[in-house]
Amino acid sequence: MGQKGLELKKNDRYTSLVWAGFGIYIAFEGCQLKLGTFHNPGCGFLVFGAGAILSILSTVLFIQTFFSKNGEGIKILWKGVQWFKGIKLMASLFIYVLVLKWMGFLMSTFLLLFFLFQGLESQKWRVSLLLSVISTAVCYLIFSTFLEFRFPEGILEKVFGQLSQ
Repeated sequence: MGQKGLELKKNDRYTSLVWAGFGIYIAFEGCQLKLGTFHNPGCGFLVFGAGAILSILSTVLFIQTFFSKNGEGIKILWKGVQWFKGIKLMASLFIYVLVLKWMGFLMSTFLLLFFLFQGLESQKWRVSLLLSVISTAVCYLIFSTFLEFRFPEGILEKVFGQLSQ
């Protein structure tokens, strides 16, 4: 194993210990809140679970650094990753959160899904349009009608609300 491989292992060991410690801290803070039970979780249940999972995964990474033969596994892991798609996805989700209240659920969700179907994985326009309409309608039907969830009222809902009066 070369000098670079040893350096990568050393860096992984340090960062995994830091993340494991951070996970333990998060789990501890979750315990300070009420955990509740599995069937009736309290406000600290999810926080505790996230901290525990972070600690476990960090510990697994720490242990793996002692058993891997070289530092090439890290290079193979990141080989072929399409960074630009990930950046576009994160940017589109960030924009979705920003415009959801202003545009409303129907329009912003439709535009997000259309962008994801068309912009990230290029589909035919008709397929992207149809999948976006169907997905948005099904989500709206499930959450608004059956679960009685109230979505933010956007431009589309306000215009149609004024026209119906």
